[in-house]
Amino acid sequence: MDHALLPSATLAEFYRFALLLTGRPQIAEKVMADTLDEVESQLADFRTENNRQAWLAGRIRQRCLREHAATNGGETLSPRLLRADEAGDDPGARVLEIEAFIVAQHFHALPEPERSALAVFYLDLFTPGEIAGLLKMRIEDLAETLADARAKLQEGLRTAPSPP
Repeated sequence: MDHALLPSATLAEFYRFALLLTGRPQIAEKVMADTLDEVESQLADFRTENNRQAWLAGRIRQRCLREHAATNGGETLSPRLLRADEAGDDPGARVLEIEAFIVAQHFHALPEPERSALAVFYLDLFTPGEIAGLLKMRIEDLAETLADARAKLQEGLRTAPSPP
C-alpha cells in the first residue's frame, strides 16, 4: 500500500479508534487488516485524503460493531490490563498503564452511539459536520451525543477508585 495515501501516523490513530471501539487489541488488529485490504482494492475511488479518512473511519466503525456483536452477542467487553511481560519493568509505565486502563474501561462502557461519536471526535481528523455525516446523525444530535458521552465519562472517572 502507498504510505503517502495513508501515512503511518494516520493508521496509528485509526488503530486507536478501533481499539477504543472494541476494547481488544486482537480484534482491533483484525478489523484494521480487513479494512486496509478493502482500501487497497478500492484505492482509485478515493481522490482526496478527506474521502479516504472518512471512508476508513466509517468502515472501521462498521467492522468493530459487527465484530462486537459477533464475538459477545452484544455484551460489552472490558479492556484488559497488559500482562507483566507486555508492560515491561518500568513501574512508572505500569502506573500510567493502569490509569489508561481505567479510562479505557469507562470509555468502553459508554453506549453506542456515544462511544463512536467520542472516538471519532478525538481522532481530530474530521469537522463536526463530517462526524455527523459519518455517524448518520444531525449536527444537533451529534452535539448532544458528545455532551452526554463526556458527562458519562467524567462521572465514571470521578467515581473510579484511584490506582494503587
